[in-house]
Amino acid sequence: MFKPTQEWALELCRRLRHEGAEGALVISAVEAPPDVSPTGRVALLLEFSGGRCVRAVLSPGSQGGDFVLEGTYQDYLRIFEGKLPPFAAFALGKIRLIKGSLSKLADYMPLALEIVRKARKAAGYA
Repeated sequence: MFKPTQEWALELCRRLRHEGAEGALVISAVEAPPDVSPTGRVALLLEFSGGRCVRAVLSPGSQGGDFVLEGTYQDYLRIFEGKLPPFAAFALGKIRLIKGSLSKLADYMPLALEIVRKARKAAGYA
């Protein structure tokens, strides 16, 4: 099973570019197994400036950002494994926007798909 590390987060950040991307996105997974996070939560902060990812922080707790997405660790794994399409996960309520504007987030949908593709690749799934 995939276990995110800070090195994985940094590699993902290095690969991400999206014209106009600004601000911080937090991807938060709850119900993470104890061997992944002692708190049951793992959060990835991706900070963008000038269209590039400039900072990535993986932590076992909550993080603040302009946008915060939350889902279960298993659902994120299913997305990485290609078993759950990211837009379907959002439409089905598996991934929820818990902070930020949905209309503003819609502008970043191409970036969201890019994050999934690059995260899968950095995790060895693609």
